[in-house]
Formats: sequence, C-alpha cells, structure tokens
Amino acid sequence: MKKTKKAGPGTDAPPGKNNGDGTENWGGGWPFRPGASNLQRNAKLIEQVRQIIADTPEVRPEKVEPLLEAVASGTYEVDARKLANALITKLLSES
Repeated sequence: MKKTKKAGPGTDAPPGKNNGDGTENWGGGWPFRPGASNLQRNAKLIEQVRQIIADTPEVRPEKVEPLLEAVASGTYEVDARKLANALITKLLSES
C-alpha cells in the first residue's frame, strides 16, 4: 500500500518539514533579506528624492504672487465656510 502525503494546514501544499520539536518549518526565508541590487536602487531613489526636495523652493512664487496682488488691490475674499471648516478640522485633529 502506497502512503500519500497530507496537505499542509489549509492549503494543497505538501506538509512542512518537522523541526524535531513538534513545530513545522514552512520556509519562506523570514525575515526577508533584499538583495544588494535592491538596496542600491533604493539608495539611488532616496538620493533623487532628496535632490528634488532640495531643489524645490519653500515659497512658490506662481502661487503667492496672485494672492499678493489680490490683497493689495482689495479683491481678495475669504470664504468663511472654508475657513471655519479648516479651523474645526485642525482643532479636532489635535484633540
């Protein structure tokens, strides 16, 4: 009579290897150790992001200049509802 292998728990996978202590080793290589090439790519990507951030001005003149002109000419209007919603949202998020 030929013995058949039982499937692993909840899967159709073959049973894991017994560690000798009643537990099974299903493999998978945890913790995952990425290869050096992944680390090099990530380092390059991080450096590119840092460079983009360094090159981006803190104040964007294309956004600020129209607002300054509207305030100077007296045409800038505040939407009271948007302001109130923003204030309430900020206050609630700090609680």
